[in-house]
Amino acid sequence: MKLYKLGGVLLLSLVLVGCSNGNSGKQSSNNESKTDMQNSSSAANSSNSTSTSQSDTSTASSDNNSQSDWQSYDFSSLTKDLSSKLSDTLFPQNAGLSDSAKNIHIRYNGNSADSTIYYSTGSDALALNDSSLKGEKPYAVLAKRSYSSTSEAQSHLDYTAASEIKGLPKVDLGHSIVGHTQSGAGQQYISWNEGNWSISVHGSPVNNTTPKKLAVSSVNMFENYSLPAPNTQGVVKFNVGSSAQVITWQAGNVVYRLQATDPAVAIRMAASMK
Repeated sequence: MKLYKLGGVLLLSLVLVGCSNGNSGKQSSNNESKTDMQNSSSAANSSNSTSTSQSDTSTASSDNNSQSDWQSYDFSSLTKDLSSKLSDTLFPQNAGLSDSAKNIHIRYNGNSADSTIYYSTGSDALALNDSSLKGEKPYAVLAKRSYSSTSEAQSHLDYTAASEIKGLPKVDLGHSIVGHTQSGAGQQYISWNEGNWSISVHGSPVNNTTPKKLAVSSVNMFENYSLPAPNTQGVVKFNVGSSAQVITWQAGNVVYRLQATDPAVAIRMAASMK
């Protein structure tokens, strides 16, 4: 009877030990599985973080490149590039336009002695003399012409001396400036002199384009913008309702001629010449 009891006790002990080992194995397996999942999750997070970082870096690099391209083709940079191509030449430092959001385009032909520069606008920032610019209509054209002597250069200016208009009817233009009017055949001119400059504004009363309003606004602008000091003479010829607004002046044996579609643009650009 005691043997049977002892055998039963031994058998029960073996069963309990087996169960304990089984549970321990399961627990170990579960712990290993959790560790593998944590490692896999960490690797995935690390991969996503690296991918995001690389994407952000790529985007920032792309933005920097775009900004660099835009900056290299702004008006100031294009003018600097132009000055390296055409030495001993004056250029406007102001694009003349009131809308600074527009991209200024510049193309030119010629050399340091004789050149023509075309200023236009577009939606994209483009390099100097980009091949696509030939089809654009310029809002301003600056021409430089060199002559053999100062007297020859002066002969290419259509200058009107104050003495030539002194006896004509007077008109008050403000800022102590008195203009003189000439009328005939449906056309009207208001002319005056400031320093070495002769200035005239043309209009047509028949076409309701009388010149006085533009003459007054021009005098107002000359109070704020100083035109280049010509060696001998300078000429301003503005036309109401026309795209031919011209400022011409002499610098030694060189004549500069700036033509713009708007008088205010022409004044701003000419006043900034360096």
